[in-house]
Amino acid sequence: MGGQQMNVGPGVAWIVGGGSGIGAAVARELADRGWTVAISGRRAERLDEVAAHNPSIRPYPLDVTDTRAVLATVNAIASDLGRLDLALYGAVAAVGTPPGYYEPEKFAAAFDVNFLGLVRALDPLIEVMGRQGGGQIAVIGSLAGYVGLPRGGAYAASKSALMTLCQTMRVELAPRNILVRLISPGFVKSELTSRNRYRMPMLMETDEAAWRIVDGLVRSARFEIAFPWPMAWMMKAARLLPYRLFFWLSALTLRAR
Repeated sequence: MGGQQMNVGPGVAWIVGGGSGIGAAVARELADRGWTVAISGRRAERLDEVAAHNPSIRPYPLDVTDTRAVLATVNAIASDLGRLDLALYGAVAAVGTPPGYYEPEKFAAAFDVNFLGLVRALDPLIEVMGRQGGGQIAVIGSLAGYVGLPRGGAYAASKSALMTLCQTMRVELAPRNILVRLISPGFVKSELTSRNRYRMPMLMETDEAAWRIVDGLVRSARFEIAFPWPMAWMMKAARLLPYRLFFWLSALTLRAR
């Protein structure tokens, strides 16, 4: 998880999912550090609330399931603000899938927002960043995407897909001077996690998570920003376990809940 050090000065950022939770906290943190920040999400009133924090935050309402709207929003931000140095994709649909049930509609809803929303933005972002000589594309995944655990279902699968896509993009977009980053948080206080009815180990305050994300984006070129460290290393280690041991431990987590 180490990486090359760098220092990115204030520029123009676009945060998808900037109306609440981690996205809103990152928008405030970036604006406080001198960035101009465009924020997008479906709920215009929530975007306005976040924008009221700092005049450098500009709301751009958007439904990421609308391909034409995504293209129009990227072009509008680049035109209005002059450039786009950092794009952070954090839109999320936390679709619940009970153990043993795999409703196609729920998986489609999760992937449409969590994964395909990013895909819809990629070509427009790459075009804008290519014209200006480069930029950063960062994606908020999850430690839940590391392995397949009970009750993960559609959410964890979509986050795992994001991780795989980011690994591909990191190499493919490097020649265009576009730096791809993956952000893998554990449990962070938000509207989504407030719905969970199980114990969330190492639950982190939203502002602390935002500070870690922003600091990682502007001070390092490493691929992944993962936190909290103990949980990140535990999840990484789980990927190395023999399947027999992994599935035995996984079954214990199912019974524990």
